[in-house]
Amino acid sequence: MLKYSRQTNGPNIFRGLDTSLIGGLWFFTVVARRKGFGVAAPELYVTQGAVSQRIRDLERRLGAKLFVRIGRTVSLTAAGEELFGVINGSFHDIQTKIAAFAREQQQVGLVVSCTPSLAMEWLLPRLSSWYSTSSNIKVQIRAEYHRMNREIMLNENIDVAIRYDCENYDDLHVVDLMEEQIFPVCTSSYWNDNQQFCDVSALDRLTLLHDAEPWVGAEPDIEWRGWLGAQGAPKIDSGRGERYNLAQMATRAALLHEGLAMGRSILVADYLADGRLIRPFGPAATTGARYRLLTTVPADGAVALFASWLTDALKSSADSIFNDRAT
Repeated sequence: MLKYSRQTNGPNIFRGLDTSLIGGLWFFTVVARRKGFGVAAPELYVTQGAVSQRIRDLERRLGAKLFVRIGRTVSLTAAGEELFGVINGSFHDIQTKIAAFAREQQQVGLVVSCTPSLAMEWLLPRLSSWYSTSSNIKVQIRAEYHRMNREIMLNENIDVAIRYDCENYDDLHVVDLMEEQIFPVCTSSYWNDNQQFCDVSALDRLTLLHDAEPWVGAEPDIEWRGWLGAQGAPKIDSGRGERYNLAQMATRAALLHEGLAMGRSILVADYLADGRLIRPFGPAATTGARYRLLTTVPADGAVALFASWLTDALKSSADSIFNDRAT
């Protein structure tokens, strides 16, 4: 049993609590949430050995075992569960309040972390619509695609993160925006120069353009492989062609007549609308990846308004493609 006393007005964590314990308690909460010393180390900006040492020191001071090892992961003991239940919410409340103070001083409006291709190809061109809807609530967009969690969002004062992936976000509030649909795109010139191909078998002789990492941890050819499998053509080599580290770059290569990119409907909507790209094959497919809006607290106020606007705008872009007959 942990050495703290409960009072009627809430827990008084540890008799004789001093500030030197706070660092150890923070290490404990991160390890408990991440379920491992090794995976907690990067978030704490220290080595795995340093994490182990801090936990040992904390356990010695408390006189209680907090974790048991299970392979490469750890699990909380009964004492660890008790401690985590007491302090985890407190740390979250502190982080939220600090972030709120920082935001009030900066007065930058909404800070939105968005995957680079979506930010540049789709979100930026539509901000005028947001401003007219929101009475000019400012939006600061950060184009980035690293994995997101509660600590990053609070430490970097991010109000909203938009990600395209298949991740689980246990420590964030998630609004599913839409599941993306994918299909090959190219220019009319490329289509004409290659004998106006209409059959999937033609892909054996054409250049495939890849986003080599559609989301963090994805396999390089997952989009082409998924689409080809959905068309009943899994024997075509989905890994051939040129690879880029952004979907936007693969799309731009297609615009330069260099091959066929695997287009995400939202990213290529404007190019299809103005005729700069075409869909030589009609069917679309899905990969399981979705656009999601992430927040540290349930969306309200300006964030809720932004989420509603974003959902409607994404749907409008998708409808502009799938309500029309494919080229």
